[in-house]
Amino acid sequence: MPGSRRLAAFTFLFFTGMWLSKTVQPLYFERHGHLVAFGLSYTAMAVAGTASVFTGRLADRWGSRPVFLAGALLYAVGMALRVVHALPVVAVVSGFVAGLGASGIFIAIRTWIVHHVQEDRRAGVVARREFMTHAGMALGTGAAGGLAALAGGGDRGYVVVLLLAAGCVLAAALAVPPERKADRRASVSDGEAGPGLVRTLRANRALACGVVAIGLLMGFYVSLLTPYLPLLLKERGVPLELVGVVLAAAGLSRLTAAALAGPVLRRRPPLRVFLLSESACAVATLVLALAVHPWTAAVVLVLRGVFLLGATVSQELLQLSAFPGVVAGAFFGLVQSAFLAGDALGGAVGGWLYQGLGSDRTVLLATALTAANAVLVPLFYGRLGARASETGKEPAHVPG
Repeated sequence: MPGSRRLAAFTFLFFTGMWLSKTVQPLYFERHGHLVAFGLSYTAMAVAGTASVFTGRLADRWGSRPVFLAGALLYAVGMALRVVHALPVVAVVSGFVAGLGASGIFIAIRTWIVHHVQEDRRAGVVARREFMTHAGMALGTGAAGGLAALAGGGDRGYVVVLLLAAGCVLAAALAVPPERKADRRASVSDGEAGPGLVRTLRANRALACGVVAIGLLMGFYVSLLTPYLPLLLKERGVPLELVGVVLAAAGLSRLTAAALAGPVLRRRPPLRVFLLSESACAVATLVLALAVHPWTAAVVLVLRGVFLLGATVSQELLQLSAFPGVVAGAFFGLVQSAFLAGDALGGAVGGWLYQGLGSDRTVLLATALTAANAVLVPLFYGRLGARASETGKEPAHVPG
């Protein structure tokens, strides 16, 4: 379908620009001794992301296309401001504006799928989008250094790449998929504002509490593991010069899995795929905690990338089916806000846990939380589906 092809093109350009900038910015700020400003920018971006629930409600009221366009513009402006390294205030503004833009884009992508893609075709669309996400990440990270050198090296090279990254995001705005009014917000007629955010959440209290709890859990255990993967590989004996190669191979495994995920998920229920994939992630994390041979850790980490992709895509399919279209943006925003809050909490205590408990025990804790998530998510969405079958209604509702 033409709209899904435009969504794939948008995703590729957006993530290429994102990772060009994410790769070069810390190098540029470190060159001038301004890593404190970089940290402030990163924190401001995360703080802005926690407001995703409000951005999501705007997507419900305006539709996905305006949020796509506004998000791309804000993110591009925030990225362009990264060329200013000497002023902490500008760094904070840059991070906050970019965070608002990025959170809006992530929500717009999902609400567009809710309103424009039939349920039996969502697996293919989500898998293609994940493939383009990882392809853009690979191109952005791989090309950043070469482009900086080609542009002249030093400050000139970094500035050129940062502006080029912002240009990629602006170019992505040209590929924003079209929106059909007939597919949007069937229960809210044109000109109506729809129910307020508080009313929406109160009317769907069980759904809201469930997605918040799951989002907090996932954000917490992800932040206990992902930032420390290079350290874990090094501690388990992987040569320092090969740590990056192993992480790149893990990224390639996710890219390959994304290419194959569509046909697999079309033939199998997302609940079952999530349970198997997240359980396999828990087993892989356990092996990573106990591994005594360096290449065992390396191989397990690469395989974990495949399982992680399966869990990510299948969980999104569960959300696409469970969130009613009229409030889908609010709930995708709620998921995103909860995840980022859990991520911030994990980031705050992660270093303390690694120093106090050691890496083995901390990874065992992450294993236990991953296993809990593998059970809780299917139970939660399975119960929503069972309740919907009993009542003959959608899993959630908004009063008229």
